[in-house]
Amino acid sequence: MEIKYVGSKSKNNESALGCGVFLVVALILGVATQCGGQDSGSDTASTAAKPSATASIKTGSPTHAVRGRKKVTMRLAEIVETPGTLAQFKKFVAEHGTVEQKQAVKHLTKWRGYSRKVYPAIEVASDYPTVDYEAVGASDAVIALEKQSQYIAEAFAAWWQTDELSVIQVFDRGGKYTAGTSCIRTDSAKADGSCLNL
Repeated sequence: MEIKYVGSKSKNNESALGCGVFLVVALILGVATQCGGQDSGSDTASTAAKPSATASIKTGSPTHAVRGRKKVTMRLAEIVETPGTLAQFKKFVAEHGTVEQKQAVKHLTKWRGYSRKVYPAIEVASDYPTVDYEAVGASDAVIALEKQSQYIAEAFAAWWQTDELSVIQVFDRGGKYTAGTSCIRTDSAKADGSCLNL
């Protein structure tokens, strides 16, 4: 059995042919794009109507990373301590977030603090109602609040440059109970707020 290395003579003709085919395909795609029948004005309009997001899992997905925008690089503790960061986050979500993220984030009222538990956690107060966890039918309300925290975590992941696995804890209006804790990741809702399987 003969070992062949990249760039060996027997592969030169095949790689040249492969490069040629690639160039022809690229040229055809380029021409097709230019001759697609749209004038430059309609192309600009269609681009402006699209969300400014890079690759997402599927159309309409809550996973969005804004193109060309630098993410916030402060540590979680700095975000909590810096005045105006919640307003900046809410403004970012209002401009770039999904419908679900916008609905969830509008309930946030202030950063509560930062803690280091299993994962670093940023704590945020909200106006979400307090749920009696022991009441009959409370599980539906708890699940709904947990889903809201997942949308908040996704929006936070789009805004903040994650440097390590971290969670966001959303507290109810009474401040005693968490309305939800979710891993800060761009697909938090799909992952049910888990930091596992990253």
